[in-house]
Amino acid sequence: METVKKSLSFHTTLWSVVFRAGSGDDSPKQAALDQLCQLYWRPLFVFCLGQGRSRQDAEDLTQGFFLHLLAKDCLRVADPLRGRFRSFLLTSFKHFISGETDRSRAARRGGGVVHLSFDVDFSNPELLPASTGHTPELAYDRQWALDLVERATQRLRDEYRSREKSRWFELTVGSAAGRPYADVAAELATTEEAVKSFAKRTRRRFRELLEIEIADTVSCPTEIPAEMAYLAELLRG
Repeated sequence: METVKKSLSFHTTLWSVVFRAGSGDDSPKQAALDQLCQLYWRPLFVFCLGQGRSRQDAEDLTQGFFLHLLAKDCLRVADPLRGRFRSFLLTSFKHFISGETDRSRAARRGGGVVHLSFDVDFSNPELLPASTGHTPELAYDRQWALDLVERATQRLRDEYRSREKSRWFELTVGSAAGRPYADVAAELATTEEAVKSFAKRTRRRFRELLEIEIADTVSCPTEIPAEMAYLAELLRG
């Protein structure tokens, strides 16, 4: 946890992104909202799918919601003291869906002035399992958990790539993991003990990166352990 605290002192948290997205300056606001789109479009999209909506309707609603946030300055009322950001966002999304009108739908299909750099692939088949057999709310949280783990994994992979340890990473905890440590050690021309030590350090660092990702979305560090426990529960489900 000490490592996490040190990292956070130099880390731009999600809440600071939210505040920029709710600011009055157009350029920083749109850049910040683009970042939020990249972080949360999949959970919101999966929530719509979980409600039984078509992929096209889910795509329209998800894109329309982020345009709505920018046009209406909805993020001005976001407050980290009121709870987790993903809960605030889902509540706002539900209100947006329930109040959706034909006029707003027409606006986001081409009549609006605001545009986002929404470079995402809504056809991604990996999204579908996250919405199967769960309530829409749970599907939203599970997709959030999967995305968080994906980001932490990629950060870890990038760290080892920069240290020229990519092969070590992939063979011990990455895509090629699962072989006996003795076999891995032979391939890497090292000792089995060195491989075990590397794997242990890597798993510890992965947990630290997960905690850093989670710290972006809570109002204070004391909430991190509970969120870590909830993350584990979501991934088991």
